Amino acid sequence: MSLPSRLLSRSILLRRLPSLACTSNHDRQYSRNEERRYGRTNWRRYATMGSPLLALSWMVTIKDFFGLEKVQLDKDSVKDKIKQSWLQRKYGEYDNAITVLHEALSEANERKEPMAITRVLDELANTYYQKGDWAEAERCFRDTIQRMVSIHGTKDSDPVFIGISLKLADLLARRGDVDNAETGLTHCLRKQMKTVDAHLAKNSVARGAMVEDRHPIDTKGATHSDPLALFGMCLDAFAHFLITYRDESRLEEADEYMGEVLKISYQIYGSRTAHSVHMANNFGTVCVIKNRYPLAVKYLSYAVERAAHIDECAQLLPSLYCTYAEALFHSERKDEAIEWARRALSLSRSADEKTRKYVSSFLSDLEKETGRRKRFYFF
Repeated sequence: MSLPSRLLSRSILLRRLPSLACTSNHDRQYSRNEERRYGRTNWRRYATMGSPLLALSWMVTIKDFFGLEKVQLDKDSVKDKIKQSWLQRKYGEYDNAITVLHEALSEANERKEPMAITRVLDELANTYYQKGDWAEAERCFRDTIQRMVSIHGTKDSDPVFIGISLKLADLLARRGDVDNAETGLTHCLRKQMKTVDAHLAKNSVARGAMVEDRHPIDTKGATHSDPLALFGMCLDAFAHFLITYRDESRLEEADEYMGEVLKISYQIYGSRTAHSVHMANNFGTVCVIKNRYPLAVKYLSYAVERAAHIDECAQLLPSLYCTYAEALFHSERKDEAIEWARRALSLSRSADEKTRKYVSSFLSDLEKETGRRKRFYFF
């Protein structure tokens, strides 16, 4: 049993969180055997349809929780530059955001304000990270952590430290340093588990089934949910890491972690929220990309069953159904795959032209591969 698994087995979190069953109905190329078995259709391009969902994360929920102390001065030009960089990042203008942040860094250095310098370095690291400039992102993250520890006295159990460490682990894995990446993830998981254990022991007081809060965030707010959300982020990062970089011997472990992620999502938001759908879809999509089809079917089926009842997910259904259809196809459930692809086509009639063409092409290719009569679709 791995270290994280042993920790999970002992954690009071697993005894406190409600049970949530999840058993419901960056390889880009197939091996030659798969091509002979399934044909030469480039199925991998369909898995990427879920990419808008992959942009979402626990960070959306607890972004302020991870933020370094805000610069407090009124009409502060460094703070204004940081805000400007946020807007540029939002629209994908990463180079412009980096230019502005370097200006802010120079100004913060001239003013000799340690917290402002650290804050700008953190923003630079996140901008490079989103841009995909892994080398610069890693350099800035390491500089930020060094300053946090040596200047600001930040502990390695602090949420800011853990948030940055998760990203550093991802960067290490991307450059091939997989073992050290896992060491970093294990550290994050271990530290945050201790925090959550203490947090729940202090704040979870049983008052009887008739009066106990179903979702404590409704009455206790972010103060209660933030430690849980960060723990969920650690588990989610570890599950994705295992699917992406480890072999089949770690699949059960990844499944275990992702199951706990959905329990935490349920605890914070309830079972019928867009957040749970996003988490399940993201993981299922990665499983499709990595040829882990049984797990893909498991989590994508969880997502499709809930997404249909959530208004926020309506525009995502065509792409979600296509990804689910692909997972079913490669699990030898081809009739079901066709059915879900046709549902996607029906829903796409009210979508944008790009989505309509995508879904139509997906269904056409799927019918060819399954030996169905070729159809033509008009919009």
